[in-house]
Amino acid sequence: MGVVVRAILAQDPATQDRMRFYLVDERLEGDKNKDTLLHEGLTRPIAIPELGKPLSKEPFDLVFLGIGEDGHFASLFPGTYTEDGTEEQVLLVEDSPKPPARRTTLSYRGFRTLATSKVFLLFLGEGKREALKRVLSGEDPKTLPVSFFVTESFDSTIITDLKE
Repeated sequence: MGVVVRAILAQDPATQDRMRFYLVDERLEGDKNKDTLLHEGLTRPIAIPELGKPLSKEPFDLVFLGIGEDGHFASLFPGTYTEDGTEEQVLLVEDSPKPPARRTTLSYRGFRTLATSKVFLLFLGEGKREALKRVLSGEDPKTLPVSFFVTESFDSTIITDLKE
């Protein structure tokens, strides 16, 4: 995701003023965690929705999601898929399988509210090759979370730097 953040920050101030940024997940380790998006330079004040409060009523035009080696996105890891959408739109994760354990994330229900958005799925780096193969083969989102964007009829595009 750092590459996307740096590209946004390279825009002129007038262009940046027309943009709204929302984090869909973040690691809750304070300023000691060098992997946070805030560490990448996205330091503007960002309103994070309270638990139970609906997301912005403004449509999201573009959504960029980095995909993990296990096919996770945001902090939604294998085994977390819910079809009924009864969870809150924003979740506190206390037991993430990938350190750090504490994170905040949009839930599947929260992502379903973005159904009219253009979603870019970023498979960047050699470590993402297997996840990319799995999503292209149609694997179930219960075992490969990124497949959610295929099974739920999103307008999604895969971006990768992988060569065949």
